[in-house]
Amino acid sequence: MTLSNAFISLNDIINNFLISYTGPGKLIPDAKRTEVVFHARRCLQEFSYETLKSQMADTFVLSGAQFNIPTDSVVNIKILRSASAGSSTPTVEMTEIFTVPTTGNITNYYIDTTNKVIRFSTTMNTYNITHQYLSNGLTTDEAAAIPKLAEEALYACMIYAILANRENTNPNTLQRLLMEKVDKLERSKSRLVFTSFTS
Repeated sequence: MTLSNAFISLNDIINNFLISYTGPGKLIPDAKRTEVVFHARRCLQEFSYETLKSQMADTFVLSGAQFNIPTDSVVNIKILRSASAGSSTPTVEMTEIFTVPTTGNITNYYIDTTNKVIRFSTTMNTYNITHQYLSNGLTTDEAAAIPKLAEEALYACMIYAILANRENTNPNTLQRLLMEKVDKLERSKSRLVFTSFTS
C-alpha cells in the first residue's frame, strides 16, 4: 500500500522509536526490537477504538463476484479496480450503491453488511481489486498505516508501557509518563475527530 502524507506505517513508528528513545543516554537505555514491536501492537490495540484509525489495503484478483469484509474493518475508504480483467494495477475508483450491481456493471459495488461481504457484478470476475479500509487496530501487520496526528500519542504509550514493565523505574517518572500518555491521547482524539481519510 502506498501511504499518503497523512499516514505512517507501524514499521516506521517502531524504527523511529528505536532510534529516538532507546540506547545509551536515552530514556530507555536498552530495549530489543521484539519488545518494542510487542508494545507498539498493544498500544495500537489500546488506542484503536478511541483514537487511532489505522488504514489498511488488500489487493487481490476477484473471484466469485464478492469478497469477505476483513474482520478488522471498521469502515470502507474506497475500492479500486483494474482497467480490465487480468490487468495488474487497480487504478479506477469504484462507487458504492445500495443494491447488488447488475451484470455488465463494472463501476459499482454493494456492501452486504448482513453477510459481511462486498458484492460486485459477475462481469468483475478476474479483475484486480484494491480494498482500502480503516482498521480497528487488531492486526499484526507492520505495514498498517497510522495517522501522523496520532504518532506522538503512540510513542508516549510505548514509552510508558516499556518502562512500567521495568523493575527499577522511578514511580515519579512513571506517573509523569502516564500523564503525558493520557494528555497526548486526548490531543490526538481532538485532532482526529474532524479528520476525513476518505479523499
